Amino acid sequence: MQARSDTRPRRIRIAIPTLPGSAQSAIYGLQDLFGTANRILQELQPAPEALFAVELLPADSTPTAPPEIAIVPPILEGDAYLSTQPELCRTLREWHARGTVVCSVCAGAFLLAQAGLLEGRRATTHWQLEAAFRAYYPHLALDTDALLVPEADLVTAGGVMAWMDLGLHLVARHVPPSVVQALGRFLVIDTGERQQRYYRAFTPEMTHGDRAILRLQHHLHAHFTRRQSTAEMAATAGLGERTLMRRFRQATGFGPGEYLQQLRLQRARELLENRRDSVEQVALAVGYEDTSAFRKMFIKHTGLTPGQHRARFGNGFSPRANPGLG
Repeated sequence: MQARSDTRPRRIRIAIPTLPGSAQSAIYGLQDLFGTANRILQELQPAPEALFAVELLPADSTPTAPPEIAIVPPILEGDAYLSTQPELCRTLREWHARGTVVCSVCAGAFLLAQAGLLEGRRATTHWQLEAAFRAYYPHLALDTDALLVPEADLVTAGGVMAWMDLGLHLVARHVPPSVVQALGRFLVIDTGERQQRYYRAFTPEMTHGDRAILRLQHHLHAHFTRRQSTAEMAATAGLGERTLMRRFRQATGFGPGEYLQQLRLQRARELLENRRDSVEQVALAVGYEDTSAFRKMFIKHTGLTPGQHRARFGNGFSPRANPGLG
């Protein structure tokens, strides 16, 4: 008599190493997301071929058999992501070498970099960690505009809550689109493509200790709508033009002109989110006489048109005039 084949669903093992300060919302949120995916799979498919199984592992634990997926979660407290983590990095390297898809969220990218897994790759992390990441790993390709950088064997996610985008992406690798769509509807998560730069805020460095540059920064914050030449800005700082360019970038990470653009765009975001002004009015209010130039600059830096930004982040009202613009 021929033996019956095993019809039990295949287990897709997902390991989440935990470090001190790891975001509990991400760890348990991922458990819930994959658990909900399992429930929906069983509802839509009487005999699903595969189900997800999540394991939480202390970072210094003895490596288990390589999982299909490993996710280094975000770290909200402390600086464990900056500290040397030899056991975890060794485990990640071993797993990756044996076929595990290694992923990170937010500060977790630092651990993938420390493990040497991001050499020659593009990655993302939280936009507020960009300066620290570039300081520790200046040779790596970092794209903090992206919310998710997916490759076949490595996936990095940007913001703290990007674990949801990562989770949906990983589910989509193993199940039909109908399951992902049902999961998104149940969790009330946007399953469409997003970018981290949609959410990026301009937070200028003001504690660098260069008084001449700080004096110019204060001046630009007060008069950002005015056109200002490099010569005028150098005079305000009391520096020569070449010295200004060098010291301003050293102190803030931007050239003076770029800094001024960031100030204008940040104010434009705030106006679009909180006021009823038309796009033309917003452009004028932040120093752009040419609305077309404003729109192009806004798209370049945010990935959205002014109208799309208002629709996504605004307070639910329409502009006073010509609501279709943007």
